[in-house]
Amino acid sequence: MKRVVLPLICLLCLFFLAGPASAAFVKIDAPDTVNAGQPLEVTGTTTSLKPGYTFDVILYDLTYGTKSVTDTKQVIVQDDGNFTIEFSTDGLRSGSHSVEVSTKGEDVFGGSSKKIKIFTVVNRVDDLTITSPSAQEYDGTLHVAGEIKDYTDGGVRLTVTGSGKTTVYGPTWITTTTQGAFSEKVPITAGGRYVVEVMDNSSYIWKTGFTVTGGIVTDVPTPVPSEDQPADSIYSASAPASHENPAYFAVETKGGEVTIATSSGIDWVMEYIDTDGTKTLVNERGASAPESVTFEADAGTVYVKVSPQLYTDKSTVTVTGENVRSVAADLTVAEKFGDAVPEPTTQSPLPLWPVFAALGAALLIRRV
Repeated sequence: MKRVVLPLICLLCLFFLAGPASAAFVKIDAPDTVNAGQPLEVTGTTTSLKPGYTFDVILYDLTYGTKSVTDTKQVIVQDDGNFTIEFSTDGLRSGSHSVEVSTKGEDVFGGSSKKIKIFTVVNRVDDLTITSPSAQEYDGTLHVAGEIKDYTDGGVRLTVTGSGKTTVYGPTWITTTTQGAFSEKVPITAGGRYVVEVMDNSSYIWKTGFTVTGGIVTDVPTPVPSEDQPADSIYSASAPASHENPAYFAVETKGGEVTIATSSGIDWVMEYIDTDGTKTLVNERGASAPESVTFEADAGTVYVKVSPQLYTDKSTVTVTGENVRSVAADLTVAEKFGDAVPEPTTQSPLPLWPVFAALGAALLIRRV
């Protein structure tokens, strides 16, 4: 009996001295608040994991009381166990969002791990109204004017970049009125595409684009098109649009100068987000002429939103892109503008009574 009990006691002692195998540990962190359009930086640390182990960090939207995936980033564990990743917040709605660690297969992280960070997105993209024309003739200056909703005389900081993302003005603070209005004539030396960054005293940043025609336009090299897609490729797509239910489009660009235009017949208002993430409103024409804009774009996707100027108007709009890869109507683009994704409209099925009536009439005629 002693021969059996003694080895068993020794094994139990070794077990308690060694303790149970320790689980891996992870901790992630992110800012409590982030402004839409600014990168969300997520930092983290891991222990008891071999370098090369991978797991995902998922960005969730919690704003509608439900949990939906916005984006996913993969983390590869390094020697020191630390990691930093960035998520784009372009188009995220105001409200609660979260980043969460997700393992592939068995969860190796222990209960003491911090795998979730909930944060708040502030989206005030609609608070800025640009009152100067988005298309201007060259006269040596770029007129930048606008008004911020519920803002007073706190001033704004302007930064203007031109071709090649070269800064041509600022960052410079200018005054605002008690209604939050501002106006500045920015000196420029050439026509072309300009992006203006407006920042208020809470560090919220808006971006908007301007096109200046005339003058000496700075040349930007245009990529050579492939054999199956000639230069100045023109594509179009159509979708129904009303003031309550705008039309949304995704324009795939191949780099270089692109032109995007609406159809005419309705006084359309066009908004687009270029490949730099800059949102621009185009509303220069009436019902007799299409809204049109020409600008330099990197290879990527330009998002377009079109709605009629008048609440009573409702029609089908056609968006045309020149020197692009494709144009497609896409309801999911609504998220890029901070709008709820509309449900796709489906045609109601035809009632069955006309079918039976027609069959009955046919039988009656045959008998006669």
